[in-house]
Amino acid sequence: MQHSPRAAWCKRITASLVLVTYAAGCTHMPSGEKAFETFDSCFASNLGLAALGGVGAGMLTAKLTRGTGKSTSNAIGAAAGIATATMIAMTAWRKCAAVYNTSEPVAQKTTAQPQLPANRQRGLNLDRLEVRVEGGENDPPIPEFDFSYFAADAATKDIKARFRHKVEIVRFTPDDNDKLVLADAAGAPMRDAAGNTIPLEMAARMPRERLQWVTIAEEGKDDYVEDVVIQQGARMSYRHKLQVPPRDQMPLPLPVPMRYTLTVEADGLSDRRTVDFALLPAAERPKRFTAAAGAAGGGAMRALPSPAAGATHSAKRKVSLYSAADGKRKITGSLARGARVRIEERAEVEQKGKSERWVKVAPERGAGNGGWVAESELAEIK
Repeated sequence: MQHSPRAAWCKRITASLVLVTYAAGCTHMPSGEKAFETFDSCFASNLGLAALGGVGAGMLTAKLTRGTGKSTSNAIGAAAGIATATMIAMTAWRKCAAVYNTSEPVAQKTTAQPQLPANRQRGLNLDRLEVRVEGGENDPPIPEFDFSYFAADAATKDIKARFRHKVEIVRFTPDDNDKLVLADAAGAPMRDAAGNTIPLEMAARMPRERLQWVTIAEEGKDDYVEDVVIQQGARMSYRHKLQVPPRDQMPLPLPVPMRYTLTVEADGLSDRRTVDFALLPAAERPKRFTAAAGAAGGGAMRALPSPAAGATHSAKRKVSLYSAADGKRKITGSLARGARVRIEERAEVEQKGKSERWVKVAPERGAGNGGWVAESELAEIK
């Protein structure tokens, strides 16, 4: 369904005006002090303008498309309103996160200072980076990481260090029909081999290398910087809270791919890891994503089952499990009808010109082996 040129033009002008107005939205007082105490209060306050802009764009678009019929024009107007409000909410996320989100540690554990070995070498090592996606859909992802540091002088204490937190979300944009679709590096709608736009909800099924990313940071910057003081020798563990709008305030279709990169800097040394994760629906939680061991600056996404993870799906019938989603896969086991499993990974497989979604599953209580199976063979447990 295409809009009339006049309706599309007027709608774009309205959306542009709303966005320009919103660009001057409130994060600070005239004195320069922060206008809010937390990210949540900043985002919630600025969402009022997002809602107003969405309603305005929706009403104007519906009015200008009355020639298509009342029900059709109302549907077009609703889509325009949702798209405009979502894009403004994205701006609110970036603006408020840039000011109020420094990813301060919410829990820190340090072991007792060990006896430093005489033959130790000066160095900084980021040992672990994970992102936990737990709780309900309004609960934010929680990155956790461990690192250790040795200075040249064993007596050195209170070392100034810096954490750089880079948070990215898959890039999307409204198309000509006001549907949220994936965007390319230039911000234009991404298209498949047939020339069709790709809905945002397809992002989780696509190879990560095909996706483009938007940094959730202050304009002109790539990350948030946090200055800390550390001690050497002991392995330090940090747990952070990423500032992500509650789903009931920004209803994006889940799951939504994201990416988190952590860089630890101290005394001229640095170490970095990246982990891909996703904002997940409640049925797929809890889950923990981790950077592959030794994957500095770009670890592959690897989803690990949480110890508390329960079953999310059951087998519709007896079905075989395979060693891989595509290629020369081999049968590794089977699921009985009604067997309860949890999904750990997803893959999009092309077969005979058709795309099929496969998933890697694990048994509910860890008994037996997991494997890959076509998602169509499973039913979601309500």
